[in-house]
Amino acid sequence: MDFFFILIVVFILVCYNRFGRQSGRAQTDPSANSAARLKRIQNASWWFQLLMVIGFVLAVYSLLAFFMGWPLILQSYVRIVVSQHHIYNSPADMPIEVLICWLVKMVWCGFGYWVMFSLFGLYRRGILFSAKNIQHIRSLGYYLIGDWGLDSQLQSTVRDVQLSSTPFFIGMLIIFVSWIMDEGRKIQEEQELTV
Repeated sequence: MDFFFILIVVFILVCYNRFGRQSGRAQTDPSANSAARLKRIQNASWWFQLLMVIGFVLAVYSLLAFFMGWPLILQSYVRIVVSQHHIYNSPADMPIEVLICWLVKMVWCGFGYWVMFSLFGLYRRGILFSAKNIQHIRSLGYYLIGDWGLDSQLQSTVRDVQLSSTPFFIGMLIIFVSWIMDEGRKIQEEQELTV
């Protein structure tokens, strides 16, 4: 856990040094200002994608380490925490229902990684307000709702329900905001066609 904290702090410092200092520079040309802002968005998106790749590799390694009994960074073995009272040291310790629910949740997390990676890929290419962006943002809302449902199923399988409804409501809010963004995009397209 300390390794991830250190990685996040280093990432924030690199981003601040790379992008924060550039934003303080005053430019008089509005098109140059816009180009500089777009370049910062593209650079930040590249860094986020890089961080996501590192996180994905670590997550896949952790998953394989759990199944194969390999050591993890600064730990001799991997433990899976399903809830406060259900901690598993190997797949053999897990009841089959819990293992299946947990594997489905891991596949669902892979979907979440893919959606975020694709969204930042669009930003990295300079595509900020397209229908594809809105679709990915909406998919993030569906991901959160689905993840909440999978957590609910997993918690009920181990008969230890300690679930918050916050991810469900945040997912609904994201879907609502993506709908508003989509309607705004359509209105802007209609206005551009009438001019």
